[in-house]
Amino acid sequence: MADLRRELGFWDALTIGAGTMIGAGIFLLAGVALELTGPAAIFSYLIAGFICIITASSAAELATGMPTSGGDYFFVSRALGPAFGAISGVGIWLSLTFAISFYLFGLGEYLSQFMPLTPFWGAVLGGILLIILNIVGAKESGRTQVVIVLTLFAILGGFSFFGFFNIETANLNPFFPLGFEPIYATTALVFVSFLGFVKIAAVAEEIKDPSKNLPRALIGSVALVTVLYVVILLVIAGMFPQSTIREVRDPLTTAARQMLGGFGGIAIIFAGLLATLSSANASIMASSRINLAMARDRMVPKWLSKIHEKLLTPYRAILLTGILALGFLLIESLEDLAKIASVLQLYSYAALNIGCIVLRAANPDWYKPSYRTPASPFGQLVAAIGCLGVILYSGPFAQIAIVILIVASLGWYVIWGRQKVSIEHAIPLFKERWQEHGLSLFRLPTEKAEAEEVEEWIPTKRPLNTNKPRHLVTALANPEHETVLLRLAQFISTGKEEPGIVEGMHFIHVPYQTPISTIREKLEQRPSTQRKIDTILEQSSKASEHIKNGYKDILKKTDFRSVTDAAHDVFGAMISETQERGADMLLMGWQGGFSVGRIYNSPVQRIVQNLKADVGILKNRGLDTIDSILLPWGGGLHAWLGLELAVRIARVHDAELKILRLIKAGTDPSAERESLLETIAPLVKDFDRLQLEIRHADDVTSGIMADFEDTSHDLVIIGASREWGIRNVLIGTIPDIIADRAPCSVLMVRRYVSEHWKVKASEGFKRVKENLGLSSSPKSGNR
Repeated sequence: MADLRRELGFWDALTIGAGTMIGAGIFLLAGVALELTGPAAIFSYLIAGFICIITASSAAELATGMPTSGGDYFFVSRALGPAFGAISGVGIWLSLTFAISFYLFGLGEYLSQFMPLTPFWGAVLGGILLIILNIVGAKESGRTQVVIVLTLFAILGGFSFFGFFNIETANLNPFFPLGFEPIYATTALVFVSFLGFVKIAAVAEEIKDPSKNLPRALIGSVALVTVLYVVILLVIAGMFPQSTIREVRDPLTTAARQMLGGFGGIAIIFAGLLATLSSANASIMASSRINLAMARDRMVPKWLSKIHEKLLTPYRAILLTGILALGFLLIESLEDLAKIASVLQLYSYAALNIGCIVLRAANPDWYKPSYRTPASPFGQLVAAIGCLGVILYSGPFAQIAIVILIVASLGWYVIWGRQKVSIEHAIPLFKERWQEHGLSLFRLPTEKAEAEEVEEWIPTKRPLNTNKPRHLVTALANPEHETVLLRLAQFISTGKEEPGIVEGMHFIHVPYQTPISTIREKLEQRPSTQRKIDTILEQSSKASEHIKNGYKDILKKTDFRSVTDAAHDVFGAMISETQERGADMLLMGWQGGFSVGRIYNSPVQRIVQNLKADVGILKNRGLDTIDSILLPWGGGLHAWLGLELAVRIARVHDAELKILRLIKAGTDPSAERESLLETIAPLVKDFDRLQLEIRHADDVTSGIMADFEDTSHDLVIIGASREWGIRNVLIGTIPDIIADRAPCSVLMVRRYVSEHWKVKASEGFKRVKENLGLSSSPKSGNR
């Protein structure tokens, strides 16, 4: 099993938090908040933001000390014990469930504005759709989340910008029409707008450089959203008289229509649909992780954490949460849903801050966070008291809900969990240290763990060499082509006198609803996947009768390794794993039509663009024997890599390597041959089965295709296109056409080169010469 992998960067983590918070809260509650408090409602958002920023800092400390998928529940249970953990776990789960209902309520409101549906039925249909999507494993990938968040910020940022020019200052006077007291009750109402940022901590084990990225993402997402909320609220308050704000059904949409006409209204409605859908979906995912964490501790029955064998989703937990969320829609009160969700989360945030204080003071051996919350314990005490204070102003309905939660959760723990749950927590050690030091306990120095040193692997430009062994990673995804890929990787990796390293990499895609650690446990219980890969590797390591005698013994010594793991983002994991293992090439298979245009529009493009290693993509049409290899030559960076690989493969098989150089009419073939032989001599000087053909052609594509009519080849190796733009997607390039039409297997290769300006300038100069007809290549000669 592979070591723990970090897939998420700072921006991924930031958008997880910000994307979850920008939901129905600002779209549906802005008008209600202004009605209850007037323009002073901005202080309700500022108070909520202040509490959440401190809580975010505490969550960052806890997450760097205990990176896990359990989130708030895990932190509270390990700090304050299983009883408080039970209250927190159930509270967070129910808070998310009420929040889902709240988001669905908002979704129904926006759907009803352009569809013949009542808000209630719009919410029900949206909820059923999201439940089904989460059960079947439809994921919200990191890139999708980034796009959603950027879209929302663009629309709401544009709304705020244009809104500033439409503010009537008279509408902001008086600023405190009802005094200060309504501010606290409104805080309890709008606090639901800040739910979700701790979700970042729930994926702490998947975040790169957590000591830096976790606190920045947690605190930054809250601060960013708080500023956005305050600005939007000021714009709305300045555009509508206080006496009429209660009559405006949807102030954001109405204000956008006043400023930008129908387009503005449509943009806000689209943003509202996007925000409510994204937030509801994210809350369903987060709730399933809470259920799994509690089931792992046996706090709830294992039955609830059942993972579907094929879909790999916690379908029972999702179904239970979804049914409850749909049931809570019957409350039919937006304010009540918001307040219940808020107060349940407020309790959890208070417990989380107190738990951070206790853990810091207890200082157990298993808790050594690499980030420490500043101004501890005073800031955390202020945040905890603030949480409890807001609950006091939340009204009797929400207060009754929190009392029922505490009583029911404790009852459940006593009846069910007390005999089953065994959790090592900080309270016993805290009591011992308190008896010894008293209040001075909080002034004692605490050990801070060394921050994880993350050194980005940046390879130097690898010199082309056909004699030294190479280290390849082979992506295994299709059983029909796995053996071919591994064998080809073996041939490429083999040096002239030493065997290479080949790692077979197989990733199981895990929906975001399911923590990777859960699937890793299943992989450990089912080693058959690992055995399957080992069997393939063992079979592929046996030299066949077609191998040149001098290389049979070297091939048998190939260092085959296997990697089987789970990942939310398979392509991101391939990039990360290849670089962490120090491999210098990734070899992949390609199914279906093979073209640069198709690759450009697929997730493979991420690998081609971001991997700091060579890349090979094989269209397999059979490679039982390799007697003849064709290498079209244009002299580009990627063609040079193709030449190195062609020599390596041909040498092992004692195959003929044909280099095809196409030239335009009027070019002297003899001079071109002499120049080319001198150029490639360093790579082919020890290879004696080289055939060099110089042929006149009107264009590169027809020239290469003509060669297939004259000669039969087993493998074509072609350098990747330098142009990855819309032109290639629409009309194709040389690799597009050749790879689709070639009657044999095709390997497209792309060499890793640095982004240094000298490299770009050299390639750019070469391309200009070709486009101006100043080179010997025919048109479209971009090899």
